[in-house]
Amino acid sequence: MRKIYFMMIKEFRQTFRNPQSLAIIFLLPVIQLLIIGFAISTEVKNIALAIIDYDRSNASNEIIDTFRISEYFDIVAYFDSVEEGKESIQKWQSQALLVIPSDFSEGLVRGEDKQIGLFLDGLDGNSAGVAAGYALRILAPKAVSLSAGNFQLVTTPPGIEVIQRNWYNPDLKAAQFMIPGLIAVIMTVLSMMLSSMSLVREKEQGTLEQLVVTPLKKHELLLGKLLPFLILSIVSMMVTIFAAKHIFTLSIAGSYFDLMISSFIFLSVTLSLGILISTVAATQQQAMFISWFFMVFLILLSGIFVSVDNMPEIIRKATLLNPMRYFVQIIRDIFQKGSTLRYLIKDLLPLSGLGICMFILSYLKFSKKVV
Repeated sequence: MRKIYFMMIKEFRQTFRNPQSLAIIFLLPVIQLLIIGFAISTEVKNIALAIIDYDRSNASNEIIDTFRISEYFDIVAYFDSVEEGKESIQKWQSQALLVIPSDFSEGLVRGEDKQIGLFLDGLDGNSAGVAAGYALRILAPKAVSLSAGNFQLVTTPPGIEVIQRNWYNPDLKAAQFMIPGLIAVIMTVLSMMLSSMSLVREKEQGTLEQLVVTPLKKHELLLGKLLPFLILSIVSMMVTIFAAKHIFTLSIAGSYFDLMISSFIFLSVTLSLGILISTVAATQQQAMFISWFFMVFLILLSGIFVSVDNMPEIIRKATLLNPMRYFVQIIRDIFQKGSTLRYLIKDLLPLSGLGICMFILSYLKFSKKVV
């Protein structure tokens, strides 16, 4: 342990001697979180809506006013024909077209079921589906049906009241779901880049040979390299979480202790993977390229943007080797559900197994380099 301790002191001194390294470790993740956190959202807002009102009655004006005050729709134009509205969607001037029929108010007075046409730009299927859901929610109190494109959405029949409660994320804040996943992505990039370039930098500077001939054993040398970055990465993650909590007003339902334990295991895996990459790469440029190559797959197959359950079966099996898949689930459970280690163990066990395997592979690969 004494040898590892002095190796760690050497790494800390080397890191703190360089102000740029400190900025990358502690400041850059916060900046990335701010930019990406505000840019990426699962919510669909400011939908450009065009209106065709054939009825021109108080009832139709009430419907239009309901859309006007909604935070999800922006009324951008009024047209006299469906052809004009379709052309506006074709020219990217609007994303949705609301058509109110000429006998709308008269039919409501007679107690008839009336339909309102909603034509959506289906180029982005997800946004179109969300927009249709928003429109249905707006029109539901009016007790009318919504004909959206080629399908019809009907409101709840009279006499039936649906009481909705949202667990874990009552306000349905997109940030509460997305930001924890983004933290996992940012910390993956940071930890892998730090560790993957550590041994390579020693090679380029010619100091690796000096370390090899010291009394340090191979595992002591690797641990001495890994542990300082592990500590710095955990501190950086806590700083990033603190910034996310106060800037995006996130709530953490679980305990910080469980979050620390889970982060320690996850960062051990990513740092070990970075060390493994550094044993293969000959230059820092190669290490950076290989790291980015793996990170693209780690991020896309983590479930942060697309649920793992929606992926093909062969891809779902491949994600079992992805440490980010487990940590994204863990950090979201801690943030939103307040899950304890008892419920997180199903993800922590395979994550720990991946960490052990990564370190063993790094040890074996590094031993071939120095023998």
